Parts: sequence; C-alpha cells; structure tokens
Amino acid sequence: MGSQLWVKSADSVGRAQIVVSSVYWGDSQTAPISARPGDVNIPLSIVLANVGDDVARAVSTRLLLTTSFSFEYYQNGEKRFSSSVSQSAGDIQAGMSQRLRFILNIASNATEGIYRLPLQISYSSARELQEVSTTQNVDVPIWRGKLHIQRIVTVPEKIYPGSIGVLLKIWIVNSGQGAEQDLEVRLALDKPFKASSSGSDRVFVGIVSSYQATLAEFHIDVDDTARYGDYSVRLLSLVGKAAPSLLGLVPLYLNEKVRFEAINLSPEQISSGDTGVTVSLSIKNIGGIAAKSVRVQLRPGNYFSGTLTDFLGTLDPGEQKIAFFTLDVDGKALEGDCRVDLRIDWSQDENSLYDTVAVVFKVRKKPFVMQYALQLGLAALILVALTYYRMRKKAHAG
Repeated sequence: MGSQLWVKSADSVGRAQIVVSSVYWGDSQTAPISARPGDVNIPLSIVLANVGDDVARAVSTRLLLTTSFSFEYYQNGEKRFSSSVSQSAGDIQAGMSQRLRFILNIASNATEGIYRLPLQISYSSARELQEVSTTQNVDVPIWRGKLHIQRIVTVPEKIYPGSIGVLLKIWIVNSGQGAEQDLEVRLALDKPFKASSSGSDRVFVGIVSSYQATLAEFHIDVDDTARYGDYSVRLLSLVGKAAPSLLGLVPLYLNEKVRFEAINLSPEQISSGDTGVTVSLSIKNIGGIAAKSVRVQLRPGNYFSGTLTDFLGTLDPGEQKIAFFTLDVDGKALEGDCRVDLRIDWSQDENSLYDTVAVVFKVRKKPFVMQYALQLGLAALILVALTYYRMRKKAHAG
C-alpha cells in the first residue's frame, strides 16, 4: 500500500496509459488510516496516473470486492450491498493523476492480512479514440491493533482504605500492525473503588498508532471499609461503536491503615452552660502497625468550644493513650445525645493520613435551682448593697 514507481513503456509512446500509482486507506496519503475488521463506511483511496503521452478520455473503473469487503448503497429507501463498486475519473491529462474514493465496509470476521482486489480500468486515447481495458490488482491491508497495559503508576505511590482522589496513570501500548482509532478506555470499578467525580473513570484516547504507547489518567476513591490486600480492576476498551472489550486487568494493592478506637469517655454527661469541663478520652491503636505524630481533635457543633486538640505522639499496635480536652457548653445546647466527630491525624510510611471516629456526649439541661442560683445570689448581693447604701446615706443626712 503506497506509491509505485512506473517507467514509461514503448506502448505508451504517443498514446495514453493509465496505471495505479498508489493505494491507501483514508483521504490523505501523508496521514493514512488503518482499516480493521468490522469497520463501516471507511474510505479507500486509489490514485490513477497517466504515464502516457496522450490524454486519457472518459476514464472509468470498477473495483471487484472479495467476501471480506462490501459496498453499501440505498435503492428506493432500502439498504443494499454490492460486491463491486464503480467510479469515474473523467479525463486525465498526460503526466497527471486522479484520486478515486471508494467507500467500503469490512466484514467483522475478516482475518488480518493484505487482500488483492482486481481493479478494472477502461479509457480511450485521445488520438486513436481506441478504447483500452485493463485489470490491475491493488493490495489492500487489514490489520488490527493489539492493545496491552504497559505500565501502571498511582499517585500517591501507596494507597489505603479511605484514600480520596488517587491519580491512576496507565500506559497503553499498541503492539499490532494496525492503528486503533476513536479509542476510549474505561475502568470497570466495583467496591471498594469508585470514580472520584463524574467521568473520572473514563478517558478518550483517540488514535494509538502501531507500536506506539499512550497515557490514560483516571481519578478514583477507595472506600473506608476496604480491607488491605491485593485487588484488580478491569480496564475496558471501546473502539467506535463496538461493544466494550477487556483490555487488561489493573492490579492495585491497598496498604494496611492504622485503625483507632475511642473509649472511656469521661464524663459522658455534660450540662448546657458548663464551662471549663475537663474531658478525657482513651485513644487505642487497634491496627497492626505504628502510628506516628498522632493528633486528635474534637469537631463539635456550634454549641461547643474550648481547647479541642491534643497531641499524643506515637501509638504502637495495641497501645492506648489518654487525650484531654477542655469543653465549654453553650447554655442553648439541646438536650439529648450529641454525636461529635473526633478527627485523628497521623503519619504512616511517610504519608499523612487521617480518620474520623464518633464520640457521643449526653447533654442535659441544668436543674432549675442550679441554673438560676447564680442569678439569685447576684440579685441578693445587689439588694444588700443597695440597702447598705441607703442606710449610710440616711445616717449621714441625720
């Protein structure tokens, strides 16, 4: 498939001579496309050249198709198929060429290889007005692309249960002789994985030329409840309107992540309006690896404030340490169980990680006497002071 070098023969002296100079798929000889089994309405370009000394009049052609090829057309609104297709090139001046465009379908069960199709050519030489009919063979290749996963990288390098927005970089190589066109690749994500955002599990790659590699980037999240260990994700390829097919398996490894337990909350019950309440809470490492630089932070709602952060340092597997907080409770805090998030930040394998566990406080309204004792005492003091002031004023006046 490509250009051919033709030498003028003795028979072409003083007359026209039409030959096939090049054949390629697509509309550009400098950027040809690949044809593969199952392609529909794909253009095949055949370039005719007049290597004679005379004008070739009324050049017409008829391409005979094998069972792997067909020509589709409509007659009276009904789709029909033909095993041959005709094209007219008109007149071709001596030394000039003309491209003919044949729109073909390729059978989905066609085998890879180079097919030889007969091209019947007829024309007449302007001087002799004698019709010439020849048949020349054109070689038409059909190749599939063969896509493989070449390399996989995750950013960050280590991923854990609960990892968010993981960048998954997959290099795809085409080891086949044909190019893959209109290629889209998708991750078939199942638990514990999901797309970080709409469309982040698919990439439109476009063209992957033969023996070339291309990069596809995805963003995925990992469920908090996932177990550490080996996983595999299916990578699917879609070419044009064809059904998705398995391109390969993407191996992923989830590293063990430290797990924590919050126990022994004291006091469990607090009252609205309390200030400076010292709260203690035991944080236990129930995982199998050490957590370094552990920091805990209570993240309550609008009714709580105070010193809400404590630093615990390193927690080895099975070890527990007590965190202390100082809590102020708004007098408008609602009575009942109050769920508060406890965020735990730590470093592991030189990665900064975090997790959240729940802490439940029981909020109670203060009894009436306690709630207003301070106000009553203050009112009594004001009354005593006022009485004393009046008595002194009266004595001074007397």
